[in-house]
Amino acid sequence: MRIANYEIAAMNKFHLSLFTLLFFVIHSCKEVGPNINLKNNRNVVSDTTYIESPVAIPELKNVMIEEFTGVRCPNCPQGHQTIANIKTANPGRVISVSFHPVNSLGYHYEFSADIFENNDAQILFDYLGQRGFEPVAGIDRTPYNASSVLFDRNTWGSNVASELALSTPVNIILDKSYDSVSRELTIVTELHYTQSIASENKLTLLVSESNIISAQLNNSVIDTFYNHKDIQRAFISEIQGDLIEQPRDAGRVIIKVYKITLAPKWKPENMHIVAYVHEFGNSKIVYQGKEIEVQ
Repeated sequence: MRIANYEIAAMNKFHLSLFTLLFFVIHSCKEVGPNINLKNNRNVVSDTTYIESPVAIPELKNVMIEEFTGVRCPNCPQGHQTIANIKTANPGRVISVSFHPVNSLGYHYEFSADIFENNDAQILFDYLGQRGFEPVAGIDRTPYNASSVLFDRNTWGSNVASELALSTPVNIILDKSYDSVSRELTIVTELHYTQSIASENKLTLLVSESNIISAQLNNSVIDTFYNHKDIQRAFISEIQGDLIEQPRDAGRVIIKVYKITLAPKWKPENMHIVAYVHEFGNSKIVYQGKEIEVQ
């Protein structure tokens, strides 16, 4: 089978457990599609698909928090603490990423140990309909009112609770291989559709880093030893996600393989891979998210 040859070639450094998983998945399929190279994203190695039978059972719904924050934002540490409390109350069910747009609240200090503001975060902020204040966050990009998918921190807890009660039409399986010498990270994303979806979908994939000590304004005091968590380091997919080009019918499995080289200053032991599947356009709702450690 062509797909089996591809997986053996592309994943020869992966754990035996991953080989075993893919072996059984492939041999249970009814339909195997061709390898497709997404040329518009240089990080994509390949994109393959097949139909599995029986259809996978839906996994527990995880919730994505996309927080927009800044090191010169005096109230943002309160937002960070709100997210920490939500994650503590819902272990393993909530995934958060902190994005630092390029604005007056995000510019680093001259004495900052690290720089977080970046144009990619600003592009995402604009796409989601930026608000005139921070911190704000999208909770699964669900529009709890007609004006925005971004909300202030007073609503985050209740919005997360609402999302956790929902089911997901797509399961996500993540695996990875990291070469500590070359710093090359290979990521395998498996999307298992548990029901048919008419709306077009995209997959967003990125890496984040925690335990970064750098300056942060906290109320009226600049804390030069502030511990920053879940900082967006780089998008691996396109900023608004990579289009799922295959049919999204029940039983559809889509395997995408990506590669990225980590920057020298990033610490892989403090990093996570974050993946989420979502609609785009008028609706941006996130169906499911998943994260695993880089190392």
